[in-house]
Amino acid sequence: ALAQKACLMVPQPPSRTRRGRAPWLPALAAIAPLAGCAGDGGHEMLNAVLWQQHSAEYRALALQSYATALVRLDEALATPGWSAALEQRGDAAALPPAVILDLDETLIDNARYEARIVTRLQEYSRASFAAWCEEGGAAAVPGAVEFVTAARARGVTVFYYTAREERLRACTVRTLRAIGAGPVDDAHLFLRDAGTKEEVRARLASRYRIVLIIGDNLEDFVHGSKADAAARSALVSRHRHWFGRRWILLPNPVYGHWESLYYDFDHGAPRARKIEGKRSALVP
Repeated sequence: ALAQKACLMVPQPPSRTRRGRAPWLPALAAIAPLAGCAGDGGHEMLNAVLWQQHSAEYRALALQSYATALVRLDEALATPGWSAALEQRGDAAALPPAVILDLDETLIDNARYEARIVTRLQEYSRASFAAWCEEGGAAAVPGAVEFVTAARARGVTVFYYTAREERLRACTVRTLRAIGAGPVDDAHLFLRDAGTKEEVRARLASRYRIVLIIGDNLEDFVHGSKADAAARSALVSRHRHWFGRRWILLPNPVYGHWESLYYDFDHGAPRARKIEGKRSALVP
């Protein structure tokens, strides 16, 4: 409770008692760094997680994305030369159709875990995320399960790929089944040990016509996402006509290469360094 008071109170103007400064402020100031407070007095992910959990706009955007995906899927199936994979080679018209979906914040909604980071954990860690996965408390992103069901009903093979560690395979499969996105087996679920997402796309494109890719990070669609802001923007410009047609991008204001580039993708860096990297990039 004292640590929470430190985060909330230290940035405020000094309170005064009749005899002067409130006597507990120095103690709060001393423990504020230990409480992991962001420079603005709250956690830097607060608004983003609140938006994902509760805003009607987030739900509308997710539903809009998957409604668009279904329209594009039908268009792709009716167009033999259509492919969503830059890695597709040769004439793929005779290959069976498939879609590729990212998992976290594309199909699986981890907002409750991220809320725990804001309220208690302060930072992401492999251990806490593994515990969250084992707990099985995730939900489905709005519209995602309906899309997967519709794709399978059209005879389209669904593949999932994710940066999750291999040790999380069993709990990931349980989560997919729990939210209604199963059944799924090892042949249709690619985790980090399977290689880069570009390599997975190339491997699948040799056997399937990849008609649609759905994700929340540029890396889900095209190689080169792990770069500075200018290079990432250029990547979008280069492939601008793929978005909304062959590639469907879900909103994720919480994390991704868009924010980790400001601390050189060093996820083990001290939180203070991460925050400072982000603040220094702001244009007032």
